[in-house]
Amino acid sequence: MSAGPYRTPVQLEQPVVTRSGDGSAALVYLNAGPDFAAIRPMRQRESSETGRLEGVVTHEIRLRYREDLTGGWRLVAGLRRFRVLSATPADDRNRAILCLAEEEEGA
Repeated sequence: MSAGPYRTPVQLEQPVVTRSGDGSAALVYLNAGPDFAAIRPMRQRESSETGRLEGVVTHEIRLRYREDLTGGWRLVAGLRRFRVLSATPADDRNRAILCLAEEEEGA
């Protein structure tokens, strides 16, 4: 059986906001399970006229389709971490999901 285009093992991490008794909040990432992905490097700069800092797309990551994956999630491939900026179905048959991601520095 061929691995097809999804050859890179990744670990999915879902963002969750936790609150402590004093009302402060912290963002943590919970393990959402393993998967396999096709990771393609690319560079794309985005700017905003409102002065808000926008993410920079460094990679395109394609996985088998899943409904729960959204922007804000992380994908870990070995020692590399990618922050998902957007996740959309790659086709109208929901066979794959296309993520635009930013590789996190120093991960």
